[in-house]
Amino acid sequence: MSNPLQNLKIDYWYKAILVIATATLLLALTVELKSVENSVVQLFSIAAILIGCGEWVNHPLKTVIYPPSAQFPAGLQGEGYVRSNSFIGVVLVILGIGLAGYQIWQLFP
Repeated sequence: MSNPLQNLKIDYWYKAILVIATATLLLALTVELKSVENSVVQLFSIAAILIGCGEWVNHPLKTVIYPPSAQFPAGLQGEGYVRSNSFIGVVLVILGIGLAGYQIWQLFP
C-alpha cells in the first residue's frame, strides 16, 4: 500500500500555509488552548486554509514550448507555476481575507 502524501511537496509558500494552517486547525479542534480562545484560532486557521487553497488554484502549472529557431535548433521547453487568476481562486482568497478581517474586527471592538 502506497502513501498518498508521498508526492506532496511543500515547495511554494501557499502550500506551506496550507500545511501550517491545517495543523493549527487540528490542534485547536482537539486541545484546549490557553490564553486564546479555540474559536479564534479555528477561524484564523480556516481563513489561512482558504487563502492557501485560493493561491494554489491561482498558480497552475504552465508549460511553454518554443519551436526550433536559429538560436535554438532543438527548440525550448519551459514550465513553471505562473500566477493566473481564476474566479474560484480569487473568491477563495477574498473569503479568507474577509474571514480574517472579520475575526480581527471581532477581537478589537
